[in-house]
Amino acid sequence: MNLLEKAKEKLEEPAKDNFIKKKVEDSIYEAFLAKKLAEEGLIRNACGKAFQAWKDLISALLYLKKDNILKLLKDERQKEWFLKKGVYAPSSRLSPLSSLLEKVGVKDVAYVTSEALRLHTYQYHGPDPEGLWGGPVDKEDAKDHLELLLRKWKEYISKYFEKYLDEDLRKVLENV
Repeated sequence: MNLLEKAKEKLEEPAKDNFIKKKVEDSIYEAFLAKKLAEEGLIRNACGKAFQAWKDLISALLYLKKDNILKLLKDERQKEWFLKKGVYAPSSRLSPLSSLLEKVGVKDVAYVTSEALRLHTYQYHGPDPEGLWGGPVDKEDAKDHLELLLRKWKEYISKYFEKYLDEDLRKVLENV
């Protein structure tokens, strides 16, 4: 059995459903915290939590769509990397991984990922009043982008992960 087969075997049922459920759960709690921090006026911290919620969502989507994505990848090394690391959605690879999701039918995910990455940068560097990196120009602009990201995040949760939500998660989701 080669490394690719071993990595793929680890990702099969029921591990797949457990992984997705855990990532969705983490994502929902991160989004909930983002909303609460924003309500307290802690926008930079809220942006960090919203980014983490999006990153967990991307990981769950990658796992959900892994079979279709593997068909797109031609090189065995790419497939092996995707199964071992890619499904965890490393921050440095979110853009190309989101592009893969677009190719397998997840609409607008690359655009929303760009928004999430701008908020992630805002968390660390603050506002971009001169427009040097295309991020939020001030706190209010960041809050608007944050609200947009959370709205899109909620759409994806509802569309792709409804079956993974138990009663407790649904209650938390209602408050995001």
